[in-house]
Amino acid sequence: MKKYICFGLLALLLAASLVLASCTGVSSGERAQGDGEQGPEDPDSTSSSQTMGSFDEEKSFDLQFIDQMIIHHEGAIMSAENMIADSERSELQQLAENIQKSQTEQIEQMRTWREQWYPDAGLTFEMDPTQMQEMMGDEHMQEMMGSDTTDSMFLWMMIPHHQMAVDISEQALERAEHPELKELAQQIIDEQSAEIRLMEGYLEKIEATNGA
Repeated sequence: MKKYICFGLLALLLAASLVLASCTGVSSGERAQGDGEQGPEDPDSTSSSQTMGSFDEEKSFDLQFIDQMIIHHEGAIMSAENMIADSERSELQQLAENIQKSQTEQIEQMRTWREQWYPDAGLTFEMDPTQMQEMMGDEHMQEMMGSDTTDSMFLWMMIPHHQMAVDISEQALERAEHPELKELAQQIIDEQSAEIRLMEGYLEKIEATNGA
C-alpha cells in the first residue's frame, strides 16, 4: 500500500509541475503586478485554458509557440529535478542534467525573443489541468502504478511529454514566421526525439529487470 501511495504522490507532482509552470512561464510584464494590479491588456491574451498544441489562427503562432513551449519545458525541468536527479541509475542522472541544461537555455532564449518581438503581449496560454491525463491516458497511468520504481514512472510520463514537444515543434517548422524559431524547433525535435529513444531503451531495461 505504501508503494502505491508514493507513486500516486509522484504522479501528482508531475501534474502539478505542469500547472505550476503555467503560472511562471512568461516574463513579469504579462502577469498581474503587485497586489491585484493587472498586467497590460492585449488582444493576444486569453482568460481561459486551452489544449497544449492547439493554436488560435487569429493570434501570432510564434507568440503562442513560445508561451506553450516555455510552460512545457518548465514542467520537464521540474519533473526531472524532483524525480530522477538523484536516481541510483547514472544514465538517468545524466538525462536529468541534460534536460535541465538544454531546456533552461531554450527557455531563456525564448523569453529574450518574446521581449524583443512581442514586448506588450499578454499571456496567450494557460495549462489545461486535464491535459496531463489526456497526454498519458488511463492505460499508461495503470502501467505506472504497477511499476516499482520512481525511475520507470518518470520515463512513462516523460516519453509522451517529449513527444508532445516534438509534435508542437513540427508545426513550428511550417508555421513559424521567425527563422530563429524554426531553428529552435528543429533543435527541440532532434534533441527530444533522441531522448525519447534513450528513455524507451531505459524503460525496457528497467521493466526487464523487474520481470514486467
